[in-house]
Amino acid sequence: MTLRVLVVESGLEEALFLHDVLAELDGSREWTQWTHIESLFAESWAEATALLATERIDVIVLALDLADSQGHHTFRNYQEIAPQVPAVLLVDEGAGLALAESMLREGAQDFLIRSQVDCAPLARAIQNAIGRHRLLAATRATSMMDSLTGLLSREAFLLLADRDRHLAAAMSRRQLVILAELQKISEDAQSRDLKLVNAAEELRRSAGSADLVARVGLMHLAVSVLDSEKEPAEEVLARLNEAAAKAQISISAAVFDPEKPVPLDDLLEQATRGLPSSPKH
Repeated sequence: MTLRVLVVESGLEEALFLHDVLAELDGSREWTQWTHIESLFAESWAEATALLATERIDVIVLALDLADSQGHHTFRNYQEIAPQVPAVLLVDEGAGLALAESMLREGAQDFLIRSQVDCAPLARAIQNAIGRHRLLAATRATSMMDSLTGLLSREAFLLLADRDRHLAAAMSRRQLVILAELQKISEDAQSRDLKLVNAAEELRRSAGSADLVARVGLMHLAVSVLDSEKEPAEEVLARLNEAAAKAQISISAAVFDPEKPVPLDDLLEQATRGLPSSPKH
């Protein structure tokens, strides 16, 4: 099976290096699904647009600082022209990391720091991008939103919180995974639903603008918080604790440590153990 990769990079040396890396990956054991890599190259966004209009592309390796397009503008161009094609962003260290974080929130599937590009990291990033893109498409085909609360659905939360976890690991940051359950659940379904909606609104108001808030069970909500210099995770957690007291919610948090990375399932299990409904209680 042939994988067609479009590399969009204005820097000649960087483009030649990526050409060599992809050539080395062609037919290598890094791949489990593809036996051949076919590479296409564009030096500008204008060239990339022409190729995307005429060629089948499986994944884009996209530098954000092109000769004719820069930063957010480059990413928005990609989203407008080829949202159906997964993208791996190429960024520089420093300011590029903050830009990559923003772009991942807006739909990019993975990123690489230019100085760290090599066979294994590039292969891993491409496979991650394609896999996440397929999962996101499948989730959208069902539902991204919970109809009662207007929050993210469980499926959407699992997908996007795992993206947060990946970003936390890549940027050496912490991630909080918080579970919330309603206390004193009424027997009356209408009363339960109203209480859940009110609790959802409290959490949504208290969470940061970039945090994920979801309904993950009949009477359970969840929040994913990515630590940042602008707003440390502790500040968000303090606000959520205040909101929980108002809305009669019990919450429990698990912390992702980039020095000791664990899967999202482990974080959710750890948070679940801290809830009153956990068997140990």
